[in-house]
Parts: sequence; C-alpha cells; structure tokens
Amino acid sequence: MTRANIPTLHIVGQSIPQAYFRAIKAVWGNGLPIRTEYDRKNEAGEFIDPPSRDATVMIEVTDPMSQPRFAPLSFCEIGAYIAEILGAKNHHIVPMDILKLARRGTPLPDTKWPYTYNQRITDHPDINGFTTNQLELAIERLAETPFTRRAVVTTSIPNIDPYLQEDVPCLRELMFRCTEDNGTLFLNTYASWRSRDLYKAWGDNMIGITFWLQTIAKRLAEKTGKPVQVGRYAETSASLHIYGQDFGHVGGSEENDLKSIFETFDEDGFIARSLSSDMAGPMLVIPQLMELLSEKQREQWKFPKESIELIEGIIFRIQSGELIA
Repeated sequence: MTRANIPTLHIVGQSIPQAYFRAIKAVWGNGLPIRTEYDRKNEAGEFIDPPSRDATVMIEVTDPMSQPRFAPLSFCEIGAYIAEILGAKNHHIVPMDILKLARRGTPLPDTKWPYTYNQRITDHPDINGFTTNQLELAIERLAETPFTRRAVVTTSIPNIDPYLQEDVPCLRELMFRCTEDNGTLFLNTYASWRSRDLYKAWGDNMIGITFWLQTIAKRLAEKTGKPVQVGRYAETSASLHIYGQDFGHVGGSEENDLKSIFETFDEDGFIARSLSSDMAGPMLVIPQLMELLSEKQREQWKFPKESIELIEGIIFRIQSGELIA
C-alpha cells in the first residue's frame, strides 16, 4: 500500500464518548499526513504547523442517547450550538439575492453567514428564489412509509457553493429510515460529511445533531401515533482530520508541557470523565441557553421573536424532560 492513499477506517461505539475516543485514537494512529488550507505559516511563508492526520472514516454510534453523552472535550458553548442547530440563528444568514453574487466573485458581508445546517435543510434556498422545507417532506414520507429509502435531505446548493470564498457546508446529507420493534419506531440516521475537525468539533457536532434527532422523532410520533425513539446513528466523513496545530494536545508536547490525550485517559477513563444528561443539562446546556436570552446576547444576535420563543422552548423541553440533554 502506498502512503499516497488516504486510509479508510471504520469505528463502532455504543455511546458518543466511546465512539469519540476510538475515532481520535484510530485517526491519530492511522491517519495520513496531509496539508490543509488552514495550516499556519510564518512571515517567510513557511509552514509552522505539521501536516494534519487525515482519513476517510465511517463511525457508527449504536445508541447515541446512552449515558454519559457529553465527552470531556468541548470547544464551544454547547447550549448556544444546540440553539443554532435547531434554527435560532437562521435569521443571521445572507439572503439569496446577495448570496448569489458570490458567483461573480463578490465577497459576502463579514457580519453574515452563508448558511446554517438548519436553514439549508428546513428552508433550502434555490438560486431562483424558491425555498423547500426538506425536513418536513422527509418526516411526511417516513410517516407514510417508515422503511422508505427516500427520506433524504441535503445542505448542498450546487450552483452557489462552488463559488463561495468561505467554507461550504461540512455536513452534506442526512438520510432517515425507521425500523420497528414491538410497536415502537426507531429513527436510524445516516450522515455524509465532507470535512470534519475530529479533535475540536466531532463531539459537539454529535450532541447538537442528537437534539435535532429528538425533535424529528417527536414530530414523527405525532404523525404516526406510535412511540418513536432515536436509534442508531452512522456517518461517513470523507476527511476526518486532526489539525497539526492540535498535535500537542492530542499527542503531547515536551516543549509546552502537554500530556498526550492517551496518557491522560484510557477509553474507560475518558467515558468516566464524561457527563450524563442529568449533569450537563443544568450545569452547561440550560445556563448557556439562558445566556442567549440576556440583553447583551439579544443585542449581539438581533434575535427576532421567533428565535427567542425557540430558545425558551428548548429550555422548557429540557426542564420538563421532553428533550434529553
């Protein structure tokens, strides 16, 4: 086998933290050294970061709602990220009449975003001005035929995305399919990712997505009259990588007195240091959602009424037990 081939790996874990640890270990040990567009350079134009470690990876989480769910690595305000995944910041997106100017090479406003995952899936825009709620159509199809293979949603806009100077969506596609056992439907999900920062993004991504899956399961239960649970989650990341600038935190660094993550944790220790929903909800998720409703955050994000009601609804549903943190 030539070292010019990007390796393909397969990871299985029962819980989010277990799959996370196993993926980091696998990509660290088997990933191909390869440059990225984010590697830092000095004033002379020389790279100061080593090449990333990169692989194409399929990850299966057999029970993404199993506890504990929150790994001891997190690099965002998870409450705010959950709100974003569920649509609270869709108003912050560049409108299509401006977005399509990217085809002419016009830079987009610095204060706006070209997309959110939620917007691309629930209000998918077409260059001609039409929008489609792909998610609602997928739920309706599942309600009619739970085992369908056609409940698929995409974030891609092929006549816009190739022209964007900023990142195009990392999440490309979601496919939903239900199995049934003793009258209960299980929502199985497959995700296709273009690119993924394994060390700094994977765990937080998974928490956000499982919140979304819970809301989809509830909508499906309302339409079918049957109980629906979040089932297996599987994904393929075409490029799952650990950036060179993070090597000290993953592999250790004598220069910066950093221990390898594998010296700090074994798999059991990583899971033991993870937080259950009962702990993470009141400790992290709800306080960060509450902060979004502060006067400072409302002013920063210019939240419309719909976003405020959405955030308040997430808090209520976690506190009432309707959503598992």
